[in-house]
Amino acid sequence: MIEIKNLNYTVGDKKILKNISLHIEEGSMTCIIGPNGCGKTTLLSHISRRIYSQNSVFYKGKPVETIPRSTYAKEVAVMVQQGMGMVGELKAEQVVLMGRYPFKERFADYSAHDYDMVRQSMEMTGSIPLWGREMKQMSGGEKQRILIAKAFTQEPELLLMDEPTNHLDVKYKLALMENLKKFHTHGTVIIVLHDLSLAARYCDHSIVMKNGEICYHGKTSDILTAEKMSEIFEVSFYTATHEGKRFLYC
Repeated sequence: MIEIKNLNYTVGDKKILKNISLHIEEGSMTCIIGPNGCGKTTLLSHISRRIYSQNSVFYKGKPVETIPRSTYAKEVAVMVQQGMGMVGELKAEQVVLMGRYPFKERFADYSAHDYDMVRQSMEMTGSIPLWGREMKQMSGGEKQRILIAKAFTQEPELLLMDEPTNHLDVKYKLALMENLKKFHTHGTVIIVLHDLSLAARYCDHSIVMKNGEICYHGKTSDILTAEKMSEIFEVSFYTATHEGKRFLYC
């Protein structure tokens, strides 16, 4: 679904991404992990078209910059950390409804289906109690759940998420990952994560980055090992298994 060929990105005299090439299969749930500043968010920004990729990022075989924005917006949902700045008078359900904007006819009202999707997504993310609340009145975790609901409301084929578990309580972290697991039975997920245990437990493929380069890419069971993670993060990691689920910790 996503193919990247020889992607480089430089800001000033600093090379952020160095010759990135990879293929992400349709229907996979792929995490991007690595130390802070390694280029994870920048890589995701190229896939989401927030940064121009210069014919290096391909979606369904086409360079992403050649795909009409309206078409890409209907198929690809993006949840980024910059969205946390959304404050002011907007209410929770109004923000979630924005996910339906690519499907709305010009000058037309939102449909009954659009509003049904808002309610379903807010129920899925445990944010129905926030209905009617203004964004400026919410905690970081509450805002995060609204932005996640907005992404689900879009009914995308490809879901791009940048550290969606940040600010969330453990209950909502696990609920989100369970929902993403259900979603990727019919869609594709690319997610930047810091929590390696969540990555090991839920993601079937992993991309490991360091210093702007891809160090490892493949099946999570092969990639997220104590030995490899100790090398990447320069601390000792250990693995444990409980009730058939694998955990990685340091």
